[in-house]
Amino acid sequence: MEHRNSTLAPRAAWWRGGLCALLALLFLRLLLMAWLPLTDTTEARYAEIARKMLETGDWVTLLHDYGVPFWAKPPLSTWLSALSMGLFGQNEFAVRLPSLLLSLGVLGLVGSLANRRAGGEMALATMLMLASSLLFFAAAGAVMTDPALLFCTTLILVAFWRAMAGDGRVWGYTFFVGVGLGLLAKGPVSLVLSGLPIFFWVLLQRQWPALWRCLPWLSGTLLALLIAAPWYIWAELRTPGFLDYFIVGEHLQRFLDSGWQGDKYGFAHATPHGMIWLYALVALLPWSLVVPLWLLSQRGQAGTERVANDGWLTYLLLWSCMPLVFFSLSGNVIFPYSLPMLPGACLLFAELWRRARRPGSLPWLASITIALGLLATTLQAALPERLLRTQKAVIAHWQALRPDSDSQLLYWSKRREFSAEFYSSGLAHTTRDGATLRERVAAPSRDFLIIDADDLAQLPTDLHARFERLDAVEVKGNTMLILGERPNSREGSQ
Repeated sequence: MEHRNSTLAPRAAWWRGGLCALLALLFLRLLLMAWLPLTDTTEARYAEIARKMLETGDWVTLLHDYGVPFWAKPPLSTWLSALSMGLFGQNEFAVRLPSLLLSLGVLGLVGSLANRRAGGEMALATMLMLASSLLFFAAAGAVMTDPALLFCTTLILVAFWRAMAGDGRVWGYTFFVGVGLGLLAKGPVSLVLSGLPIFFWVLLQRQWPALWRCLPWLSGTLLALLIAAPWYIWAELRTPGFLDYFIVGEHLQRFLDSGWQGDKYGFAHATPHGMIWLYALVALLPWSLVVPLWLLSQRGQAGTERVANDGWLTYLLLWSCMPLVFFSLSGNVIFPYSLPMLPGACLLFAELWRRARRPGSLPWLASITIALGLLATTLQAALPERLLRTQKAVIAHWQALRPDSDSQLLYWSKRREFSAEFYSSGLAHTTRDGATLRERVAAPSRDFLIIDADDLAQLPTDLHARFERLDAVEVKGNTMLILGERPNSREGSQ
């Protein structure tokens, strides 16, 4: 009895610590979502696309600007952000909330799979590792398309395993729901990232007969098409050329050509082939360092339990590695591309931990998770807004000047300031052309111009004379000047 109590005590402490760590991470993520302003370019751009969708009521064509379609991504994450702002208002928390909910869904999926496989301790370890990994924690509170992609690929891979394991026909249909949603989240790449691990696992395990038996291919495929196809057809009918740009350009040309020049909305991200592996190591921090070191320290202490030879470790290894192998073939990758492999990697880490550990060991898992969350919060919350690439403070200073309802807000800049558009509810416009600026300020209202102090000398002389300095705001080391039209400038121009 005494030995049993000594074994249960550390496990009870592990459960308490683990659950507290998860709640602490959730609280910290909620705090940061409401605290930090939207930053340019990625997060503010997708937030502004969602805001325009809500404003215009056009739920088919995503808008890069008023009247300009955004063909680069499908609508799932934009739909969710727009719906959230419709419910909770136009603010950072509302537009970020869907990413958090999708990320919680991912935690629930991998936790349920780990629990089915080996019980609650492995489920808790998996969720803690995933929730505290660097990229997952960051993406869980950011306006991006990647959390939606992650949810869909995780849904597909979890549903596939559970369908093959005989957990009920509902998982077979869930697999195809994930396929349909994945096409709406990020397009065919979702099928590639989830399909590669499945294909090679079936090949290595020789599971072809079970594959056809366990999944409802005919009715499931129809279900997936019913979810995704209507939007694709409607989007092409609304703006012809969408399918060619999205399928051929965004998937084939972007993947094959590291210097792809056809991007309508940004630029190619040329990187060395294989860079995705380094991204993955950083994305998995601290566990990409902690778990291998811990496993080395546990050599010779593996458990004696009998392990089922059903390809479980192979499946997790393929889930972790195949997305990285796929992106290694491309020289056009960015850090978030490593996100889909994180659930598989954390499941693999937790499984190896479960097999190698002594009963009740690894209590530091919860403490290091809390420490990581606190560190991330401290680093982000300590950053003053003026050091972030956001125009929120600038717009707030402009609004404090009480502009007239018909006043125009113009940016003299080479790049779009999407955060300015979001915080001004679409009133901010960007130009670097003198003729366009003259045409815009010819209206009978008193207009405003925001310009980097370093660019002031590049403003045409007549326009420079037309404006006076009203305020200045520091943004990421630069001084942004808020200029207003002089009261007599309009009389002199008539």
